[in-house]
Amino acid sequence: MEPARPYSINQDRCESLPMQEIIVEPIKVLIVDDSAVVRLGIRKMLATDPDLQVVGEASNGIEALAQRARLNPDIVTMDVNMPGMNGLETTAQIMSSNPVPILIVTDLDTANLAFEAISHGALDLLGKAEMNPENIHQFIRKIKLLSQIRVIRHIPAHRQPSELPTPSDPMSGGHAMDWIIAVASSTGGPKALITLINTLGSDWRTPIVVAQHIHSDFIPKLVEWLESVTPLVVCVASDQQRLLPGHVYLSPADRNLEISSQGRAVLTPHNPKEIYRPSCNALLASVTRRYGMQSVGVILTGMGDDGVEGAKAIKAVGGHVLVQDEATCAVYGMPLAAQKAGCTDHVLPIQEIGLKIRAIIDRRRMPRPLPGQG
Repeated sequence: MEPARPYSINQDRCESLPMQEIIVEPIKVLIVDDSAVVRLGIRKMLATDPDLQVVGEASNGIEALAQRARLNPDIVTMDVNMPGMNGLETTAQIMSSNPVPILIVTDLDTANLAFEAISHGALDLLGKAEMNPENIHQFIRKIKLLSQIRVIRHIPAHRQPSELPTPSDPMSGGHAMDWIIAVASSTGGPKALITLINTLGSDWRTPIVVAQHIHSDFIPKLVEWLESVTPLVVCVASDQQRLLPGHVYLSPADRNLEISSQGRAVLTPHNPKEIYRPSCNALLASVTRRYGMQSVGVILTGMGDDGVEGAKAIKAVGGHVLVQDEATCAVYGMPLAAQKAGCTDHVLPIQEIGLKIRAIIDRRRMPRPLPGQG
């Protein structure tokens, strides 16, 4: 099914209307939440922008499915903890049959369910604590951006992410501490991170550092969720922490994660000019200080161009940069920006990025044959 287009022009009238009279339809929003107070609050915030139109409300998942089919919204805001059918089940059904962009709006105590909903195809999550007049412009901007994403059907997996196949052949020392993997990730990133980590394999030893654009309240819950569905140790990086093999370190959202020339995690203040936080550029560029050409940068799904400058820095020292391809991205923004900048080595489906990283490291670490040995 062709996804809804948020800004559609009334084609029947185009030929008879002067150009300046062409009507641009508003973005249609369906609000799903069991709290009438929350629904009213979201409705009032969206009503401040003429480009947005709330076309319906639902108090549970069963109502949401009926409203989605009847109203054909351009985007759905979805609560998680609801009676009857919760937001996780509702998201899974919508994304597997009649997909539409979904923004999860939830409390911190239901964050695990929210991340599960993202793994079923929801695009992003927003904390209810962020739903206030001070953040109204950011909320509206997120609604507009997500509504433009062409979502696809999300076929339910027959097995859990932790059961994804991983390479069985032993690697020739390719998981050593003299390499590092630096990952830039944004909208749709949590789901992509699961696949990346699992396809690297349970025997993976090279440290992985990640900058994921997400509100600071949800970073600990994201770490908890990733560790429950992947074989490696996942944690929030702390200042001056020594990087350990087989560990995944996420940047806290309130500061940038960088890697020092001694190979330690360093937490630095945000640059006021940085639009995206934590900064993917800061992380990717910093790994070259210690690891040089043994740096591997990975740019996953997300809006904007964060990570491009960091990718350039990795390429400048002879490292490798891999980006997620359009077909497996929720948002093909950051990977496309890196491609256009000419700083990528491989554009791959998310399922193949881990395997390619293993191959790159093994090839670089293979001893050169002696003269006469071929």
